[in-house]
Amino acid sequence: MSDHGVRSLPALNVSPETPLLADRHSATAARDEDDVQDAAADKTCQRSLSFRDGVALTLGIQIGSGIFVSPALVARYSSSTIPALLVWVIGGVLAWACAACYIELGTRLPFNGGPQEYLAHCFGDLLGFITSWVCIFGIKPCSAAILALFIADYVCGSAAISPAAAGGIDASWDRVIVALLVVALVTIVNCTGNRLSNISTKVLLACKVISVGLIILVGFAVLVFPNLAAPEPSDPGMPPDVPLDSTSYVDALVAAMWAYSGWEVLSFVGGDLRNPTRNFPRVINAAMAIVLLFTLFANVAYFSALGFDAVAQSTTVGLTFSQRFLGRAGSVVYAVAICLSSLGTLNVKTFAAGRLTQAAAERGYLPLVMKTVADDTDEENVGTVEPLAGTNQRQGMFRVIQEPIKAGDGSVPLSAIIFNSLLTTAFVLAGDISFLISFMGIIEYSVVLLSLVGLLSLRIRGSSATENGAASEAVIKVPTVLIPVALATVGWMVLFSTIRHPEAGLGFFSCCALGAAIHTTIIRPRRRVAS
Repeated sequence: MSDHGVRSLPALNVSPETPLLADRHSATAARDEDDVQDAAADKTCQRSLSFRDGVALTLGIQIGSGIFVSPALVARYSSSTIPALLVWVIGGVLAWACAACYIELGTRLPFNGGPQEYLAHCFGDLLGFITSWVCIFGIKPCSAAILALFIADYVCGSAAISPAAAGGIDASWDRVIVALLVVALVTIVNCTGNRLSNISTKVLLACKVISVGLIILVGFAVLVFPNLAAPEPSDPGMPPDVPLDSTSYVDALVAAMWAYSGWEVLSFVGGDLRNPTRNFPRVINAAMAIVLLFTLFANVAYFSALGFDAVAQSTTVGLTFSQRFLGRAGSVVYAVAICLSSLGTLNVKTFAAGRLTQAAAERGYLPLVMKTVADDTDEENVGTVEPLAGTNQRQGMFRVIQEPIKAGDGSVPLSAIIFNSLLTTAFVLAGDISFLISFMGIIEYSVVLLSLVGLLSLRIRGSSATENGAASEAVIKVPTVLIPVALATVGWMVLFSTIRHPEAGLGFFSCCALGAAIHTTIIRPRRRVAS
């Protein structure tokens, strides 16, 4: 820990051969998604994750804001309670099937990097680069924007700011402004090198479990004692009714899958899991079973306590629930707890995204202006300017503009963090969590779709590898029928989601096309010259 309260970060060792999404610090980056400050795997790629660590890591990421956001969206795009619950079951089973397929990919290609490395191995460096590209320009900032808008919804809801109270369209700007302030706050905190909290994974996970557990307990109490569910009018600021048709369930499934997201995190740190042949299936199966039951129980509790219509009409179902059963003061405390947990997650997501962007700059994927952390290879840059976390912060900020490459103090990827905050701001201005979830769904599950195609090709070729290129003898094979079923379902979901949201699909394909053009015209020729 440095003098200014900043965790000193070792320099990145990035090269064209090392994974961008998970280099030597991949285990740390993955744990940072759940607010872990220190990781034993920082120093080497030695296997350091036990079975319990893997389960805690996966659960900690899966159980999050999704359980408070997605239930309303799933209900809104479903016709009644039973279809909505079926969507949750189907989504959980599909996520479980995809996770099982990733288990086989992880044992066939047991090194860090996740889908980037899977696609690069199966289809070449171009697809690996595009995966990294859409992660930086799509998944990371979009995920952060969803969290910021989620926090803003709860802040505005607790403060009784609603479209009806604030006067139509201006109310949506109140929400956007709060979300932008949240992004600015987290950006400033990261740029000055301070962290919002030092809470361990297991403590944060316990807080999340308690929050959802309270909903489950109250909901099942209502099932036993129906008189507890006193009817109340719907939110005055309810969204307009969504016209339903057969394809509406695609949006419902995408929303459910977003709540289940996190199962893929283990693929990013597969090289760090102890005894992966034994622990890969154990971790995924245990985590998915717990999350599926937990999520299903939470939705049953929502519907039993609030009713289907109230859930579908609410934009902050957790706040609606707490206001009904905990009273005004209790609901504010509950909302604060949810917001603080989400703020901590947003903080570490911002930090991790900055490191990812900085790694891309060092690898030549982005301009060097993004590289503001001095590393061991830039000996002439180390210590040439005053640290930004010191007393002369204003001068330090000007030095970033003048000499961005030399502005790092070895701990803060300043330009990368600011760049990601600007991307996040652009997504926040969209202002629609439902649209952002659909956009993320198209990106994420297009990557999953290609990964499943890659697994099928590996099956056909009988190919596998380890980090040194040797054949893997410990491949875990999932039932053959599972691969085409998962492939067809994910393909159907991506296709119809793109049809329902052509603007989101156009944005995704434009991002891919731009990434492919940059790789073909800049990255690949530069590597040929270097070699």
